[in-house]
Amino acid sequence: MATDLVNIRLSKGANEVADQLVATGYFDYATTAAKFALAYALKNHFDEINPETYPIPDSEGNNYNVGSIDSDGQISALLRALYPSMNTPYPYARALMVFGLTKIGERIERDGLQSISAFLD
Repeated sequence: MATDLVNIRLSKGANEVADQLVATGYFDYATTAAKFALAYALKNHFDEINPETYPIPDSEGNNYNVGSIDSDGQISALLRALYPSMNTPYPYARALMVFGLTKIGERIERDGLQSISAFLD
């Protein structure tokens, strides 16, 4: 049986996007931006990513305890509902956060920084 993560470390590039979103005032904390990116990945790119096999490019970003990411267990519950055969939700959460932040970063590079609501389309 696979072991779940107790800490979630973003990639360097994903961390930079989270920091950029915080610097613009869209989010108060990088953890909030990362959770938004997880939701963004699920909503807009669900069929493009398999969180079980997504290769995280590096582990050079900030490191967060899962308690600061999922203090109420709702992310874990959501991921268990979406991926019922999965036993360890936090590697999935990490993959989705990194993927989502990467996609948001690509979109910012392409279209410029828009309102956060533009990412909800």
